[in-house]
Amino acid sequence: MKQPSYDWVLFDLDETLLDFPVAQALELTLQIYGVMPTPAKMAEYHELNHRLWQQYNSGEIDAAHLQQTRFSLFAEQVDVAPMAMNDAFLQQIIALSEPLEGVTETLLALQGRVRMGIITNGFSLPQRGRLDKLGWGDWFEPLVISDEVHVTKPAAAIFQYALDLMGQPSPARVLMVGDNPKTDIAGAAAQGLATCWYNPQRHDTPCESTHQIHHFAHLADIVLGQ
Repeated sequence: MKQPSYDWVLFDLDETLLDFPVAQALELTLQIYGVMPTPAKMAEYHELNHRLWQQYNSGEIDAAHLQQTRFSLFAEQVDVAPMAMNDAFLQQIIALSEPLEGVTETLLALQGRVRMGIITNGFSLPQRGRLDKLGWGDWFEPLVISDEVHVTKPAAAIFQYALDLMGQPSPARVLMVGDNPKTDIAGAAAQGLATCWYNPQRHDTPCESTHQIHHFAHLADIVLGQ
């Protein structure tokens, strides 16, 4: 049996391992609270949410501010606490989210051959909740969630935090897999990690990654040196 090409594989979570069914979760959440949004109100929400995520990823606001603010437009219509609506939305994300094509089979193929971890820019509740729902809670160590460590990819600190938890392995023996050229690929490469851009839509965005895959199942061949 050939030796694996890498000792560690670190994964992004959203849109790399699992889908993130925002539209369906939002629709169900608004139905729960009896909100009937107009197209203009929906456009206002999406603009606000996008701006808040940009501010969060750049460190201008924290997770609590983002979650408190993004549902304020709808919550005030029905006299509901914005965080209650936010929490209902996250519970819908947990309930609806599923692994992307080829992910489960690939993770099973890698188990026992390499060590696996996750570095995700996300909130603790849905990230841990979805992994637990799937029975994957003990598949990944470390599990580094930006909400918990108060730093987001592509900052060097979140990658270094993970490497510390891993015992500072040789960066060249660590492969970071993700769908975002900036936060996942450029961020990891700046710390000397090997990278694999998961690009199922075949975007032509500039991305200087060590590897690129369009089908997740191809990752096993790269990692296991087959």
